Amino acid sequence: MREVVGQILTHTLPHSSTEQQARYDQYLRTLVDTHVLWAVIPCPPPDASPRDRRRYANDLRITTAYVREALRLRTMAQPAAVALVLSKIDSLFADEDEARQALTDATLRNALGPLVHLIDTSSHVSDSIILPVTSFGFGNAVLREREGDSADPSPEPSDDPYGAEPTWLLKEGAIATPFNLDTLVIWTLFQGLLSQEDQEDTADLCRMLADDLQTEDRWYVALKGDVERA
Repeated sequence: MREVVGQILTHTLPHSSTEQQARYDQYLRTLVDTHVLWAVIPCPPPDASPRDRRRYANDLRITTAYVREALRLRTMAQPAAVALVLSKIDSLFADEDEARQALTDATLRNALGPLVHLIDTSSHVSDSIILPVTSFGFGNAVLREREGDSADPSPEPSDDPYGAEPTWLLKEGAIATPFNLDTLVIWTLFQGLLSQEDQEDTADLCRMLADDLQTEDRWYVALKGDVERA
């Protein structure tokens, strides 16, 4: 697995240094031959300010650009599987029931609209889902106060087009209980096994993972592909 460094993702611009551009190109090359891609978009905080909404919109734009470029440069005949992950849902909802009630299939599709459109129209994607997740679990996070949250906030840097991202910390004494991350891992393993040329040794495992994904407690929205058929 390879995870992008945030500075590469959000701060590589046409006028960036040669070193930064090289790091950008190097990371992009790792995406081209990847069997499963995760596009992770964090939820905006509750009572989002215009700055927070701008940050969310820019997260969508830059992540969509990355995925589009990785798919455009893909030379493998085999299409990729793409998971669109909406993270930090515990920042908006008190528990799973409240999250499921608010985040309907249509709402999730609309919230990740540019990415969903890219997946729908790309011939380089065979399977895709949307998954809402939280690493801390519901009720375990607290928002760290930002410098600009005071009564007299300082202006944002003019050279930062994306603004500051809200930082959530695990409450003191709380124990992280991740929600729906296991579904993401199981789907990723399933897609990774399906991408292998010789599947005789993994057929039973694939069936087991497929059965697990179809249980009622798994929460995801299928965009492309069919787990049962696969």
